[in-house]
Amino acid sequence: MTDPSSTAGAGSAAGGDPMQALLLGFAGQIDQLAGLISGFGGPSMASSPVPDLLGELGTLVHQLGDLLARIIAAAIAVLEAIAEMLRSDGPVGEAPPQTHFEPIVVNIARASS
Repeated sequence: MTDPSSTAGAGSAAGGDPMQALLLGFAGQIDQLAGLISGFGGPSMASSPVPDLLGELGTLVHQLGDLLARIIAAAIAVLEAIAEMLRSDGPVGEAPPQTHFEPIVVNIARASS
């Protein structure tokens, strides 16, 4: 992206624009990072494990995504079964169960003030 000869002397000359030097240095760092990620970096990338690590990290993220999708699908199936059980009236042909509770009558009287 940038020529090494143009970036080397950008900030070294007396009276050079410091903003230009900053931007050119920033662009150089972006180029270097892009080279690390893509695997086509400088001469030190021949023995760098970074591309392999990034590939394995991508595989790990993909596997975690699959696992999370399976867990969510299982949780949805369980919740649907619980909801269906709660909606059902019970077994067909059976009377509702008898409760042993009796109603209690409560009288509430207001006192006159």
